[in-house]
Amino acid sequence: MLLEDQEYFANNLYSTDRHHSFIKKLEQNIGASIDFRIAEMPIFINNSLRKKLENYAKEIIIECIDLHSDSRYNNHIPELYKVPHQSSKPLFSVVDFAITQDADGEYIPKVVELQGFPSLFGYQYFYANTILQEYPFTNNYSTNLSDYTNEEYISLLKESLISSYHPDETCLLEYKPEQQKTRPDFIALQTLTGIQTTDIEQVKKEGNKLFHQRNGKWVHIKRVFNRAIVDELQEKHAKLNFHWNEELDIEWAGHPNWYFTISKNSMPYLKHVSIPKTVFLSDIENIPDNLEPFVLKPLFSFSGKGVNVQPSKNDIDLIPAYMRSQYILQSKINYANCIYTPEGQNKIEIRIMLIWPEHYDVPIPAMSLARTGRGPMMGVRYNNIPWTGSTGCLFRD
Repeated sequence: MLLEDQEYFANNLYSTDRHHSFIKKLEQNIGASIDFRIAEMPIFINNSLRKKLENYAKEIIIECIDLHSDSRYNNHIPELYKVPHQSSKPLFSVVDFAITQDADGEYIPKVVELQGFPSLFGYQYFYANTILQEYPFTNNYSTNLSDYTNEEYISLLKESLISSYHPDETCLLEYKPEQQKTRPDFIALQTLTGIQTTDIEQVKKEGNKLFHQRNGKWVHIKRVFNRAIVDELQEKHAKLNFHWNEELDIEWAGHPNWYFTISKNSMPYLKHVSIPKTVFLSDIENIPDNLEPFVLKPLFSFSGKGVNVQPSKNDIDLIPAYMRSQYILQSKINYANCIYTPEGQNKIEIRIMLIWPEHYDVPIPAMSLARTGRGPMMGVRYNNIPWTGSTGCLFRD
């Protein structure tokens, strides 16, 4: 962590008016209003830690693939959502790291969670480039991972989302996309690649083909970039005109099964040095009396929903035995107070977003995002006070 750079930015470059101007410019560049909280500063990181984060993320996703042949590891996909013809590797995945500090003061990434699912690949590109545009001090920093140029990054996105198809034959599939807080990312991806959103409830099925409206005509959907999350579809009682588990004439830009296969469900099996001790709740015969060192998490919730950072024995007693395989108990991570702000020292989580094209041997760490706060959880929904929220990373030696 570049502590001096962090402090210099906060004390010499930041002002309320300048931050508001930055947000306005970001919204103009994307072409959409932003409804989540944007922290007052980017996160300054040296290239040594950047490379460690990149390597750890690659190693973890590769380890997940190695585990894929283990039948125990694959039995958590609900039959209703088990999509045929799973790909051999996840096109999109993310790994969230908490930044901790050891006794020697070295910054150590520890995995909070991971998912075989895409994230804000478009929004974060615009965030990073707007920071460089609005704060000339940052021009000596890089924003992309894997030493990619902007042109190389956009090309990788287009290849991954659109492939060889006309953009009208592809879609970003989401439940009520106009109402999602991630809508700025959808607009950003359309600008960068040409892909447009389709409401999953508005898809029409004929035979084994799916269709959507483009310019007043029904167009055969040939490639789908899925952003619809199962728990939201269930919670909102979404009405779909197709079934996930049926044979469809379609390509997936990121096969939906990876959402389940690479998830908190993976963590009890992973041996990577950055993985905190994690066990399925169903595998614990005697629940410890002292649960202070642990966090209780449901397997397939998203954005921190259902996470209990202060579980009690009573909380666990309330979970029926047949449901306990759907929860993990994880050793609590001690975040480092490593981000200077005028309001006090912040904690930080850094998400590494990876893309793994079929013809590549290893996944590519392609983009990062960061979330910062002073409370027990880093998600944007939990941090709505000054100098907390969503942000991005800038890198230099």
